Amino acid sequence: MEDQKKAPRKKHSPLVSIVVLAYNHLDYTRQCIESLYKYTSHIDFELITINNGSTDGTKEYFQSLPNKKKISFDENMGVDSAINHGFRMAEGKYTINVSNDLVLTANWLDNLLICAESDEKIGMVVPVCNCASNYQQVNLGYEDLNQMQLIAKNYNISNPLKWQDRLRLVTYACLIRTDIQKAFGGFDEDFNPGGFDDDALSFRVRRAGYRLILAGDTFIHHFGSVTFDPEYKKHDIFTKNRKLFQKKFGVDVWSVCAVDFNVLTLADLNKKGGINILGIGISCGATLLQLKNKLRERGVDDVKLYYISQAEHNLPDLKTICERCEYRWDLNCTGLYPDRTFDYIIVESESRNIPDINWFYRGVTRMLKDGGQLIFTAADEEIFLKALLAAHNIDPDDTEQINRYYYSVSKDAEDWNGE
Repeated sequence: MEDQKKAPRKKHSPLVSIVVLAYNHLDYTRQCIESLYKYTSHIDFELITINNGSTDGTKEYFQSLPNKKKISFDENMGVDSAINHGFRMAEGKYTINVSNDLVLTANWLDNLLICAESDEKIGMVVPVCNCASNYQQVNLGYEDLNQMQLIAKNYNISNPLKWQDRLRLVTYACLIRTDIQKAFGGFDEDFNPGGFDDDALSFRVRRAGYRLILAGDTFIHHFGSVTFDPEYKKHDIFTKNRKLFQKKFGVDVWSVCAVDFNVLTLADLNKKGGINILGIGISCGATLLQLKNKLRERGVDDVKLYYISQAEHNLPDLKTICERCEYRWDLNCTGLYPDRTFDYIIVESESRNIPDINWFYRGVTRMLKDGGQLIFTAADEEIFLKALLAAHNIDPDDTEQINRYYYSVSKDAEDWNGE
């Protein structure tokens, strides 16, 4: 009997490629790696370690680890350049960069994978932590890392109601599809050594049609930019790279992605399904998106966003989260949505810049559903009373107010002007 040729074995591809970059701070790196193996070993992953010119024994520590893919630079290459070397070596379906000042927790990667696998349009997923900007911080009230692990174990229960769509993500631990990060070449090295590089990646991924998710059901501990902060402040990278981001993407990311929590405080979250939200102003819709997240947390998942923008350069980003968005510098809303009314209308425009308060608010309130909610700002009492008079005939005392300049009124079919 002739020997049959054996079919060549397919090369094994792990589910996740985990990239850990370290520049000195060996004590933090050890804690990170130990927690990684303790809470992730049941998942099929490959570890890629990168020593970024350390002088404190980090190189030797990484050499002692069992992973096969190791990179070591003789000098600090900057975060973006160094981590991209690891990203290029990734063979998993997903790649995740893990900062060396993190302590990982039970189910951390399990939950991120559940989220990523739930929708092929999800491009990036980031967990919450104790120390972060961009509203990604959660306070679990622990006093030490042992207590943190106990609390996190109970906290880290997969729950889609806690997944938040975002315009941007801070990427201390960011799960991203490997095909996506390789298509973009990882982080944009024009931002090297770092700073606004995660904003740039977020915008590129979202503008390519993918969702960014903050996994509010998953907590890890973050000591807080231990490696990067000194260099970041010394060279004023913040100012330089903020300007670079605006040049590349046409918007100032920190202003257009800010969430107005005054609006969220006034919003009635007791509405049920089939929700339409209209924003009017000059943002990229971060506040509307966060209102949508708040409603999702209450089990309302059929929420649609619309926007009338006074800033044409915001349209590329509004289009990534809205059913429809329009550019109207003069705020002429007439005839834009003849077949639709809205559960919420959020006026983000600075009230002094609205040409005709009476004409504007009469038009806006015609677009509001019976029982719908109008939330707006007014620079002073005179403008507030003009807006209220244009909208309806009820007493100003029936208006909710916060911080003196934010107002909310609800539409009652019997009281509102229909002229």
